[in-house]
Amino acid sequence: VRVTLARRPAEERVVFLIATEESGDRLGANLMKVLRQRLGDAVRFEGVGGRAMAREGLTSLFPIEELSIIGLAAVVAQLPKILGLIKETAAVVADASPDVLVIIDSPDFTHRVARRVRAKDPRIPIVDYVSPSVWAWRPGRARAMLSYVDHVLALLPFESEAYRRLNGPPCSYVGH
Repeated sequence: VRVTLARRPAEERVVFLIATEESGDRLGANLMKVLRQRLGDAVRFEGVGGRAMAREGLTSLFPIEELSIIGLAAVVAQLPKILGLIKETAAVVADASPDVLVIIDSPDFTHRVARRVRAKDPRIPIVDYVSPSVWAWRPGRARAMLSYVDHVLALLPFESEAYRRLNGPPCSYVGH
């Protein structure tokens, strides 16, 4: 998969990543390694991530543990905080105007950020790494994603075809 990073001189590419759980943090860290191998010092990372992404040089906007909330009552109690983090994260992304925003898994958080970013600055390309299971439930979500996701990077080989069939954004199988 080739994502064109535009709007900045070749000397600096800014990639904004958002991963709010450990599995996404590991995927984000691996993506950072690969991008650094390909772009060298010409890439800078900003965003939200955990320990693995921190080892790759990311300073997270907030500790992802703030979103490790279990149970409906706990989620309801923390809802104002969660909504505030979504709003704050989207504002930081829009202000940073990165070459690309990569949202990684955690669709309840990352897709809300992506929609806000798209509304604030539609020029920022948005890539969704780890497809929501649109093929299993909520197939209409694939088409809805067209308004705020430019490309999906899928972990499962059949997902590319599912997005095509469901009229969703372009999707490329990248595996784990």
